[in-house]
Amino acid sequence: MDAHRVSFLIYPGISPFDVAGPGKALALAAEGGARYEVTLRSITGGLIESDCPGVSFNSVSSLPSPPTIDTLFIPGGLNAATASKDPELVATAKRLAACAKRIACVCTGAFLAAEAGLLTGRRAATHWRFCSEFVDRFHDVKLEPDKIWVQDGEVWSSAGVSAGVDLTLALIEKDHGGPLALRVARDLVVFFKRPGDQSQFSTVLSGQIADADGTLGPLLAWIAANLGADLRAERLAERVNMSSRNFARSFIARTGMTPAKAVELIRIQAARAAIEHSDTRLGVIAARCGFGDEQRMRRAFIRRFNASPADIRARFSVVHA
Repeated sequence: MDAHRVSFLIYPGISPFDVAGPGKALALAAEGGARYEVTLRSITGGLIESDCPGVSFNSVSSLPSPPTIDTLFIPGGLNAATASKDPELVATAKRLAACAKRIACVCTGAFLAAEAGLLTGRRAATHWRFCSEFVDRFHDVKLEPDKIWVQDGEVWSSAGVSAGVDLTLALIEKDHGGPLALRVARDLVVFFKRPGDQSQFSTVLSGQIADADGTLGPLLAWIAANLGADLRAERLAERVNMSSRNFARSFIARTGMTPAKAVELIRIQAARAAIEHSDTRLGVIAARCGFGDEQRMRRAFIRRFNASPADIRARFSVVHA
């Protein structure tokens, strides 16, 4: 079996985990029989400081360009959005990408890939915190802000930090099959087959972030703990001592959605977690999560995922994975 040549393009301010996470997964796959040969490349070679004080990576120069790279990883870092404006770094990314059969962007590495034109017209993911900036800068990329990883042809991209490991497991599975990817996941003590369309973070968390200094964060947490309660907007308004009109207006301004939509998403989130991680009957899950009956839950899932609860369980259940 020919070696699968992997290159990481690194630069000052790179995130250590964006390199070490995927790198460790590939190393464990190699222990299991895969032939991944990993090289860290930079513009000049030598030690490259990361965004974690005291942590550096040794690299080789990107010149001359290698004849072939099977997978080019473009990691991110806290400085990636700014670093991606460096013409020399962008030119290096373009040159290495021209040698690559497959490209994998980790976290904010998507900024460098987009600046190099590697994501033009493609779907992509990046860290949720940088989604607004990414959309403002790259109108020709179809960002999917709620995905942990996305594949569009031979270009793959992932959300922040640990999602780079999820992406690498998917690459290992594609290259060598599920059993080896499962073995690597077990060695790393991470979930295997965390689907790319799984949300980066929960509806509750996003609401709390949006309203960190207000009252809606605790309210959203209460909703998540009381899914079977009367969660109509007027009842929620009473709970935070607001008029229905002011509550609805404030809720939309702070979270970007109506109270009814937020309640439905929190119910869907709880139901999906139960569907993927248990054998509990769908009707029981529907009742526990406040849908009332299985058909109402099914309609909500079709609207949200274009897939039924049964489809989600068949595709993503981790109970028998």
